[in-house]
Amino acid sequence: MAKYQSRLDKRSKKNSNKILNIMIAVVLLLIVVVGATIVMGGGDEKASSGVADTESKGSSNKNAEKDDKSVSLDEDKKSEEKDNGENKDEEKKNDEEKQKDKASDEEDTVALEGEEQSELKVEDSDEPNVKKTMVHPNWKPIGTEQTGEHVSVYDEGTVDWQEKIKATSYATGIPEENMTVWWMEGNGGPQKSMATVTAKDTKTPYRVYLQWVDGKGWQPTKVQELVENDKD
Repeated sequence: MAKYQSRLDKRSKKNSNKILNIMIAVVLLLIVVVGATIVMGGGDEKASSGVADTESKGSSNKNAEKDDKSVSLDEDKKSEEKDNGENKDEEKKNDEEKQKDKASDEEDTVALEGEEQSELKVEDSDEPNVKKTMVHPNWKPIGTEQTGEHVSVYDEGTVDWQEKIKATSYATGIPEENMTVWWMEGNGGPQKSMATVTAKDTKTPYRVYLQWVDGKGWQPTKVQELVENDKD
């Protein structure tokens, strides 16, 4: 009976050792698995971190490119605004110069008239085609380049013709470049002339009476504003 018990004890010890060995093996396997999991998890985090860094860098690059484009567009816009501003300034200067030239032309006309307009006498007319008659007591001869005995000439482009036009402009206040001459003729004597003209912008017709003054040129004596242009 004692021998049988000894065998049982030995068999029990062997079984205990096997179980212990199995448990140790399981524990070791668990350690290996956990360690591998930790190692692989760290790698994934690094990989994930690398992807995140790459995405961040890519995003930064895109933002930088966007900012560069934005800066470029802003600079282009500023350049365009600057060009537009310079063009507007140039146009403004041109307009101011035109206004000055226009004002200068008007001053030349006023200087040519040379009389106070408040002294101009204006009267309504009973003549059929005459609206009103204007006479200025201080109208003067406009000067002349002609010498010797004067002969009235009605050929366009001659000195006498041009001086008649100048006297007509002087009396009406219409600049020569804005005046259309419809008719130029004698008026009852060799030293008297009469011109029918209109302003190009207003189309208002006038008849201007001129008298030659020796050595001093043609002098306006009367201006009539007509109802209609009877020389058209």
